[in-house]
Amino acid sequence: MNKQLLSFAAKFTISILILFGGHILILQLVDVPTNYSLLITSYVVNFVLALVIIILIIKYINKLKNYIGFLFMAGSFLKFAVFFIWFYPVFKADGKIDSLEFATFFIPYVFCLLFETKKLSSVLNEV
Repeated sequence: MNKQLLSFAAKFTISILILFGGHILILQLVDVPTNYSLLITSYVVNFVLALVIIILIIKYINKLKNYIGFLFMAGSFLKFAVFFIWFYPVFKADGKIDSLEFATFFIPYVFCLLFETKKLSSVLNEV
């Protein structure tokens, strides 16, 4: 299982770095001013939370087989809580949330969610 987790972590890390690089490249190509520190924070927070959720679920999958779905949903709830506590006030500071601010959080969020779902699906098929 450790080898499987390391392989997943490596693929996930490389994939999120490629996505991040593409996101930065697109922002620079269309010459959009952005808050890079918030963009970096968004990618790091989504990555770390997704990785922790996957590791915990895989670690306890045999003990909590009947609750895996609930744990996955709790992880998603945690990510949304982080968004509303940490990112939402910053985005809403000027009175509105524009599409750039929306994309800053939700592009890495959706990517990580898809990666988590794919991994958990394959793990559950093996159990």
